[in-house]
Amino acid sequence: MRPQSILLALVTLLGSLQAGIVEDWNEAFLNAVRKETPPPCLVSRNLPIFHLAVHRSLKAAAALSAGEQRQAAHLASRTAFLSFFPSQTRMAEGLDASLGVRIESDAVRQLVAREVARTFQEREGDGSSTTVHYVPSDKPGQWRRTPPNFRPPEFPHWGQVRPFLVDQAASYRVPPPPALDSARYAQAVNEVKAIGGKTSTLRTAEQTLIARFWADFSYTSSPPGHWNEIAREICRRQALPLAESARFFALLNLTMADACICIWNNKYHYNYWRPVTAIQRAGEDGNAATQPDPAWEPLLRTPPHPEYVSGHSGVSGAAAAILEHQFGTQGIAFQASSDDVKDTLRRFTSFEACAREIALSRIYGGIHYPAAGEEGLKLGRRIATDCRARFKE
Repeated sequence: MRPQSILLALVTLLGSLQAGIVEDWNEAFLNAVRKETPPPCLVSRNLPIFHLAVHRSLKAAAALSAGEQRQAAHLASRTAFLSFFPSQTRMAEGLDASLGVRIESDAVRQLVAREVARTFQEREGDGSSTTVHYVPSDKPGQWRRTPPNFRPPEFPHWGQVRPFLVDQAASYRVPPPPALDSARYAQAVNEVKAIGGKTSTLRTAEQTLIARFWADFSYTSSPPGHWNEIAREICRRQALPLAESARFFALLNLTMADACICIWNNKYHYNYWRPVTAIQRAGEDGNAATQPDPAWEPLLRTPPHPEYVSGHSGVSGAAAAILEHQFGTQGIAFQASSDDVKDTLRRFTSFEACAREIALSRIYGGIHYPAAGEEGLKLGRRIATDCRARFKE
């Protein structure tokens, strides 16, 4: 092999090794999420704190050697990871061994301690641990607890959490959902009733697979985690440089976090009832084009929070837009795996197509109307545009 070829091979190998630190710690973070199963809103908040601490530490180490930058990325990841998952020391030790990064620089220790502490301190008092009193309503069209477990509303305070990049969540209000007496509402209810029921004869086998593939309930990587997995594999394949990878994951997760806050602000503002309630109690909606079916059940279990807009769709719209910004829209090919449907892959040639499938999956699962997905996708993209403009780090 000629000297130039040897040098190129070494540079390529070094880039691949550097790219692995951020991606490997991201994978460890999501494995910890699977084990400890925190609520998706909390995952959406903690992921950007984790990745922003790593990004800031690498920026602070930019003038240091390549080896010290690797130390900074590893130590920042380890410190932030154990702050969120103190019981997962064995997982952290496994990363220590596999990555083989020894922390030998006092300068690295000091700058990482400073940047990680700064990042965590900024989120103190952000409203994520606040509780609010939720007063249910028995009016037609308003959310109420859903069968089979009739769980209390999840995180009614989340729409008031301080965003990371955007100004006010309330300024991202989407248009109202269809009125109960409208033809659009009746069409939506009847569509979900026909295709989203547990015993539907109209839903195809592939649509059933899609609903379950993207379910992302407990003991999974969560909806924002699912997009991190997609992003991680693309970053590995393209061997993104260490600093670029750290910045990308910070922006991706900051954007999804703000999308989640804005989505929850809409959910509890409109307080719209879920399909299972609307179908079982259709006799109360004042719409002659809907008929009650007290025995109707959705394919997927209904999440315990209002319907409009769809969280999966909003997060997906935001993530797809950031991925498009990073990797473009041409020549894209990737595959996604699922914690809920093992040994199955979904393949895509655009991020938008993946996001749209996720939005549709909630209709196939019987837990969202079409408008919740459509408006969620648009909301996510709007938030992504603003987050990109505001992220100056």
